[in-house]
Amino acid sequence: MKKFQNIIILSAGKSTRFWPLGDKNLFTFLGKTVTEHQIERFLPNAEKLIIVVNEGNGSQIQQIVQKLNVKNIQIAKQEGEGQASGLLSCQGLVTGEALVLNNDDFFDYQNLLPVILENKDKYRLILTAKEVTEYLPGGYLQVDGDVVKEVIEKPGEDKMPSHLFRLVVDYFGDFATLINALASIKTARDDYYEKGINKYISAYISGINKYAAAGDEKKSVYIQYDGYYRTLKFPWQVLTVMNYFLNALKKDQIRVGKNVKIAATAKVVGPTDIGDNTVIGDFALVRASHIGSNCLIGGYSEVTRSYLGDNVMLHRNYVGDSVLDENVFMGAGAQTANFRFDGKSIASAVNGTKINTGLVKLGTLIGEAAKIGVGAVILPGVKIGAGTYVGPGEVITEDVAEDRFIFQGKNKKNKP
Repeated sequence: MKKFQNIIILSAGKSTRFWPLGDKNLFTFLGKTVTEHQIERFLPNAEKLIIVVNEGNGSQIQQIVQKLNVKNIQIAKQEGEGQASGLLSCQGLVTGEALVLNNDDFFDYQNLLPVILENKDKYRLILTAKEVTEYLPGGYLQVDGDVVKEVIEKPGEDKMPSHLFRLVVDYFGDFATLINALASIKTARDDYYEKGINKYISAYISGINKYAAAGDEKKSVYIQYDGYYRTLKFPWQVLTVMNYFLNALKKDQIRVGKNVKIAATAKVVGPTDIGDNTVIGDFALVRASHIGSNCLIGGYSEVTRSYLGDNVMLHRNYVGDSVLDENVFMGAGAQTANFRFDGKSIASAVNGTKINTGLVKLGTLIGEAAKIGVGAVILPGVKIGAGTYVGPGEVITEDVAEDRFIFQGKNKKNKP
């Protein structure tokens, strides 16, 4: 079986846009972390797999690798921020070619990777792009036919060089040349990696690199990818990635863990995954959702199109199109609103700025160990920080930071 000499998985992002949830690389779907899922996908295609980690998640990812007990996985600890810093941390670990991927991206790897493997010996650079009809913040390709001339990061809607939106599935025939290019870049924008790619392209075309000696300028090409693509950068994207995993089940399949108890009067509609030791109470309805282990879906609760982490406790609640992290508790009658009366898509704040999620239905996003009091209501797209307590009957209309106490309309620092 033909393989890549090296596959590099970038897992060192700090997940700041993923608030109020934890590290996205360690988020769990179907009983496995994102990192475990990606290792399973890409390790068979690599002679060596390098995982780039940060100070916060390094020890946990190291433990995951140790449990697998395989020799061809190495950990690189990133110093600094950004994709370019992550790749520079791989210097000395990578010899020859490398395929670079984001740990938080999900695509049809079974079809895309064989295409890259088939063509990798012909070209020194292969990028992957998806044609888009609307502007998205990211990198765009300037091309001539299938030849990549330049990658332009966040050009603005009026300056797009093409509608080819670059995905981070990047093949480099000579990783050392990329490292040299990155080491020479100076930029004040967040386009460090993209400028490194452009300098890599120039190295071959200008003849600086030995591979340019043949005089063929068609060294850098792109593959247009039209398959599914999901990413996990914002907390509401947990729902789309959840669907990615649930859709791997049969249409109406219910995947049930060990010691799960489902009341005779309850109804579960697939595709749904239910973790070990979870209880679904009388007259509860669960449909198209991911339910963690050791959860209690109390009587008369409804959970629809939602993600629940481990140890979540519900009691006569409605949870729709929402994400509840581990150890969240909702008191009797607390509700999540998930639809605007005007039918418009729902906005949610990220680092203080409201952005359009593109979702017409979106409930709440609740961090670990938060508690929601009886009869409380949380409006669409609102996020609740980890460890926060929301008092009985409160109506939450905007994001609440972690470790707060909301009672009688007051937002206090100290919990009782």
